[in-house]
Amino acid sequence: MGGGERLCCDTIRALSSSGHQVTLLSASFESKTIEDFFGYEGLFDKVTKLQYPTSETAVPLGANRDILSHVKGQRSVLSKEDRSSFDLIFSTQDPRYVPDARIPVVQWGYYGSHVPTVRERRTPPRIARSLATDLYYRKKISRLALVLAISQFSKESLDREWKRPSILVYPACNMVTPLRKQNTVVTVARAIPEKRLEIFWKVASLCPSLNFVMVLTQDKRFHSYFEELRRSTPPNGQILVNPVRTLYHKVLGEARVYLHLMENEHFGITVVEAMSAGCVPIVHDSGGPKEIVTEQAGFRWKSIQELPQLVTTAMSKPETSKMATERAESFNYEVFERKLSSIFSELQRRIRK
Repeated sequence: MGGGERLCCDTIRALSSSGHQVTLLSASFESKTIEDFFGYEGLFDKVTKLQYPTSETAVPLGANRDILSHVKGQRSVLSKEDRSSFDLIFSTQDPRYVPDARIPVVQWGYYGSHVPTVRERRTPPRIARSLATDLYYRKKISRLALVLAISQFSKESLDREWKRPSILVYPACNMVTPLRKQNTVVTVARAIPEKRLEIFWKVASLCPSLNFVMVLTQDKRFHSYFEELRRSTPPNGQILVNPVRTLYHKVLGEARVYLHLMENEHFGITVVEAMSAGCVPIVHDSGGPKEIVTEQAGFRWKSIQELPQLVTTAMSKPETSKMATERAESFNYEVFERKLSSIFSELQRRIRK
């Protein structure tokens, strides 16, 4: 339940409010859990849901076995539907999961990654599988009528790798109310290695007079990584796992500093949320967060050694906190909805032609 799921929900909100009829094709999930987590009560009452079961086995996203599981489920539920009733496919997942249909596809674009070629022990069967996977990926990419890139950083990668029409559309952020501030540093992420959350505890150990709170959503594929984070929690550290929305907003509202550790993050929606709550952001000088955090609205770091001093400096910068809150307004839901509405109006005009 990270940025991708949030973006899917906001897309549904925007399309429904504009009068579009939305059918959600997905693996089975608990609607109430998602609605409560993101604060979108009754969201899925506005859509027709086509859901299918998938394997409970933890398989990496993008793996052939995972794609095949979803393709089988999609074909099963779509076989009972009149596909001619759909005008457009809007994909919020990797394009390899887009079902086959002769209608335009609009794709949320995160990063123009390519299916890696297997180089170790290149036996004939492995070469054949790799070639088939590559061709499948290229076929799916060729079907994209429009790519909505979530940051300029993503757009540059997508344009280079996919070579499809694209436009920059920043994701929406729910604004969080600032509260009375405490000497707390917070980070929010899925508990996966690429988020580099172990650095958070290193900084905490070097700043023993401050409180450090790690807000996590668990990913069953990386349970051992989560357990390592839990075991290495310092005395001034605390982990909150899947907190209810009110507690999550309270933590952000009271924290003075938000520390983001991933390098080349595609966008970084939690950065914006924290800024809206008046947290002074400290983000890596790369990717989407580099576009979000201006010099007036926070700090950007390049080496881990900089972090303890940056945290100390950010703690005493109320003027930066105010600028961060103002900057976050550029990413509110109303801005997102207007942008998406404009794009869809143009798409409808082109489809009619």
